[in-house]
Amino acid sequence: MNHKSVSQFLIGTVLIVHVLWCAWVLLGWLITRRRPVLRVLHIGSLIYAIIIEIVPWPPCPLTAGENWLEARANIVPQHGPFLVRLLDAVVYPDLPVWIVVGGAVVVCAGILAIYVRRYLHKSAVGEW
Repeated sequence: MNHKSVSQFLIGTVLIVHVLWCAWVLLGWLITRRRPVLRVLHIGSLIYAIIIEIVPWPPCPLTAGENWLEARANIVPQHGPFLVRLLDAVVYPDLPVWIVVGGAVVVCAGILAIYVRRYLHKSAVGEW
């Protein structure tokens, strides 16, 4: 295996991890009931996802890793957040970045609201 094919394999691996991360953030709530450790991890993931979308620094480590690997393989690195590039390329080709990022933040905040509602309901009946 030459250097370029190893780099391309690593870039592909980072992209797969990135997609899995996005799936976890968006759908993790489906598997957290009665699993307190997963619930805490998912809530932390949601908060981190909101921060990483709103605050320009620090950059997403997966995006930074992908860019670094692409630069080492002499591939022109993609610029911008992974989620924006993914949605831009696949679903929303002509939307401004602020709409995609804002939508992601709203979805994450909505999922956090579900957790708050569950917590308040379970606390009232003593089950959380």
